[in-house]
Amino acid sequence: MRSIGGVQTPLLLLAALNGLSFGVIVTVLAPYMYSAGFSGTEWGLLTSLATITSIVFTLLSGPLSDFLGARRVVAAGYVVKAASFTLLAVPDTMVMAAGFTLSGVSMGISWSASTALVARSGRDELLHRSFTFFMASNMVGGALGSLMGVLPPILASNTGLTLLQAYRATILLVAPLSLLQAGIALAVREALSRGRAGVGVGDLMKGFKDALSDGRFRLLIIFNMIIGLGASMSIHNISYYFAAKYGVTSAEIGIVNALEQVSMAVVAVWASRLAERLGSTLKVYIGLTSLSVPLLVSMTFVDSYAVAAALYIVRTVLMNAANPLLEALTMRVVPRERRGSASSILSLSFTLPATAGRALGGALLDVNLELPLRLTAIIYTLALAQLYMRRRFLEGGRMWGARKVAGELLEEARVPQ
Repeated sequence: MRSIGGVQTPLLLLAALNGLSFGVIVTVLAPYMYSAGFSGTEWGLLTSLATITSIVFTLLSGPLSDFLGARRVVAAGYVVKAASFTLLAVPDTMVMAAGFTLSGVSMGISWSASTALVARSGRDELLHRSFTFFMASNMVGGALGSLMGVLPPILASNTGLTLLQAYRATILLVAPLSLLQAGIALAVREALSRGRAGVGVGDLMKGFKDALSDGRFRLLIIFNMIIGLGASMSIHNISYYFAAKYGVTSAEIGIVNALEQVSMAVVAVWASRLAERLGSTLKVYIGLTSLSVPLLVSMTFVDSYAVAAALYIVRTVLMNAANPLLEALTMRVVPRERRGSASSILSLSFTLPATAGRALGGALLDVNLELPLRLTAIIYTLALAQLYMRRRFLEGGRMWGARKVAGELLEEARVPQ
């Protein structure tokens, strides 16, 4: 099977199309709901429905990925995703509640399974490349999807559609992409262990127990929970924040999202190569993410959308570009046959705090638009400080990436042939 940078081509295509559809929804959904008259509190509660629903299916997704294979589970998630997009295009509270619920089902099914699929798609010592190229492809697709944010204003200006109707039409356009993704997911080659896990209650609990047996994994889960709380309070509501503070439409938000994601793809690849040279994921991750916090605070003291958007793009790239490195480290400490269960735990560690964070952040937007961003900066600082203090325990002085490959080749050369 063809590959790019050692990563299977279908996997990269899957990531690109996922980014495309996600980019459209992230760009259009908040201004669409704002123009339909939904308040910040309603926005927070409805999006929390997706988070709550995803928890149950995240619990099942990882173990099912260990039992059935991740690609089948990923494909099922995308079928559900197509249905959720269709319902979200109806600006009625109950219909949108159903749409967000199905969106949560899709997230729960596909998020953990996608992580497991990437983790089984290549060699462990080059896992950071798999996650980095997967993320970079997702970001490039997301940039294209974000640029589609200009479509609703163009449709409204040149057709008889209102802006609200144009938003709905744009959401409906991307629903069929999810069905295409389901087919592509089944084409990915997945390396499965011979001793697959079962799906009984005892098997599920054993899978979670085995994944949590490593202290490094537990520590990374705690870190992910803290980051999930901070991100959900403000960053996940940033489109609504921009629409409420500056009165922008999906066109302006889309351009910002596109620039952010293209930049993130480039920096992510660079960060992966830098980590290979240094032989450390955490040095690069902590270094980049720490620089993002002051920029997050700075956003709350400006009154220009152009300046705020520029600060947002840079801080988002710095905070997220090195995520594949941390994700690779997290998966590397777990046995391959338990990476589905581990990905469920990893997803839940972000999703559970986000359930409260989204609703709280949405309510705080109605009180003070800047408060969620400032609270997030405090939370990020505490989380990164914890990670920095435990960095040696997490990496344990082990070689990885290019250094490990070179070491293996050297040892192989010393063995008589």
